[in-house]
Amino acid sequence: MKKQSCVLKIVTGLLFLLSCASVFAADPAKKPDWNNRYTNSAYSFHVDSTHQLNFRYADKKRGFKPFIAPTVLIATGTALHFSDIKYNFHDWMQENHSYSGKADDYLRYAPLVAVYSLNALGVKGKNNFGNRSALFLKGFLLNDLIVFNLKSWTGVDRPNGGEHSFPSGHTSVAFNLAHFMHKEYGELSPWYSIGAYSCATAVGVMRIAKGAHWLSDVVAGAGIGMLSSELVYLTHLYKWDKAHIKNLDIFPFQTGKQKGLALMYTF
Repeated sequence: MKKQSCVLKIVTGLLFLLSCASVFAADPAKKPDWNNRYTNSAYSFHVDSTHQLNFRYADKKRGFKPFIAPTVLIATGTALHFSDIKYNFHDWMQENHSYSGKADDYLRYAPLVAVYSLNALGVKGKNNFGNRSALFLKGFLLNDLIVFNLKSWTGVDRPNGGEHSFPSGHTSVAFNLAHFMHKEYGELSPWYSIGAYSCATAVGVMRIAKGAHWLSDVVAGAGIGMLSSELVYLTHLYKWDKAHIKNLDIFPFQTGKQKGLALMYTF
């Protein structure tokens, strides 16, 4: 019964991720008539208080291709969870490549450091500082939200006896940031992407060698990290530039004994 429950939770999470991908990858030309709130009851709100969503997805001509690798990784990781392969691979790693250091705790952030270092050195990426930072933050938070909930739902034990093993958080962060670097600098040279993904792969291998995760955790985590970044690039509105930031006002306020800062954006 416990195994069936775990299967249901993992499959449910996988279907949720795939449904998100299918919704966001829909044809942007098929949009509702936002200005007609009488014929579209689902969008019955005052249009003067909103702005129309216009996606600017760099890979829209590729269709679902950007989602193939993440989906395959998540599906493979889920399948490996119910296979003896993960136990055999764990035993082999512990016998031949056991690891107990802390490099994996820092190496997962290497692609992020590389992106901002390259920009500081004058190597311009795809986006400006504002949009790049917004993309990073949203991707990082989305990845953390998905991984945190999946860890709680699945309740898989770690090889070392710990809890919340599936999926690997370290690996998901590493691949989330590696995909971020790929999106920003991959078009300049494939070596940026190769370096970023190699770094992320090293983190995953170290997590297994450390006994912190199973092979299934790492493979699924890699897919979730990439998918989170891809979804954020799909939906980003690219308004974090100088022209749009001028519409952002920050001012202090006081209500009784409460004080704070208010942010107001004029559309």
